[in-house]
Amino acid sequence: MSLGKVRTKLLIVVNYYYPYISGVSEYAKYMAECLSEEFEIIVLTGQHERNLKDKELVNGYWIYRAKPLFFFNKGYISLEFISLFRKLSKDADVINIHFPMLESGLLSLMTRKPVLLKYHCDMALVGNWISRVAVACVRQSGRIALKRSTSIVVSSDDYASNSFYLNGYNHKCTPIPPPNRFEGYNKEHVSSLTAKPSAYKVIGFVGRFVTEKGIDVLLKAAKNFKGQKVIFWLAGDFEKIAGGAIINEIKNDIKQLKEQVVLLGGLTDEELASFYSTIDILVLPSVNPFEAFGMVQLEAMTFGALPVASDLPGVREVVKRTKIGRLATPGSPESLTSALKDAILDCEKYGRKQIQDSVLKNFCNERFVSKYHGLVTSLAK
Repeated sequence: MSLGKVRTKLLIVVNYYYPYISGVSEYAKYMAECLSEEFEIIVLTGQHERNLKDKELVNGYWIYRAKPLFFFNKGYISLEFISLFRKLSKDADVINIHFPMLESGLLSLMTRKPVLLKYHCDMALVGNWISRVAVACVRQSGRIALKRSTSIVVSSDDYASNSFYLNGYNHKCTPIPPPNRFEGYNKEHVSSLTAKPSAYKVIGFVGRFVTEKGIDVLLKAAKNFKGQKVIFWLAGDFEKIAGGAIINEIKNDIKQLKEQVVLLGGLTDEELASFYSTIDILVLPSVNPFEAFGMVQLEAMTFGALPVASDLPGVREVVKRTKIGRLATPGSPESLTSALKDAILDCEKYGRKQIQDSVLKNFCNERFVSKYHGLVTSLAK
């Protein structure tokens, strides 16, 4: 009698996980769901909301949530997180740690198992002194994790080669562009999110309302379109955000723009698909290395929206590889205004189908899964 093949056990460790929405949490979720067909997956994360279960089976893999003692800046302190890691790592074949994470260095020292570090982004020293102290601690922990890791996944060679902290670890780095969860979405049944003003161009933003996303820069640029047939739709959570949102700092700018700027709040995947299908341009005005790629560019282009992004390492990867879209100087409302005006003209040049075909040709989920499968398999040997 055959006992069946013993599956490789992969422990994914991430501070925040679904239903918390961020680029890191969405990335980890897609990993878990795609790789659970081949590997035995366990996700270790934090219980960022009290109503979430301590342990649950979801889509064929287990999620363990550790109770935080208290939240600090963008993270939290949890002794249970450490004790659960000690327990779960003993049975794992490969440990996948998602950085930034305060505990990354400690966790890498606690195991002799192969560590596959997903390096999402550098940590920028911004904000008040509390934020800066927190970032300094996470950076130091990251240095230990980089040294201890067996292999490192980065979003692009562009980001890795421009990162001070990844310097010296290039031999460990494997570039794997992020996944696109809307790649196989059935676009035929997507309905309009809301009525699009006749003859208007709609510029859309999707993301958390935090400093690094450059929303303040976008609003300054939006003022240069007053009286023109251009409207800005801003989608994303501006309340339940680790570390706090900046909605209070920008609400006066939004008020001044009146009907030209529409706040949509957080959107479901179905609503987001409708959003992408309706907007003409997707803008990603990020201002610092906290943004290492910008998965929303892939998502928006899948529905035919043209991207305008900051000319930052990694973030510019989509525009440069597809040769569709515009780049703007980070933090410059003038440069962003110029890029958006050029993009409006480009909308007449590129059809939505051409934009869709270009992004699907250059970025593919099948390659994402294949590369991770190869890495995990090789590390487990």
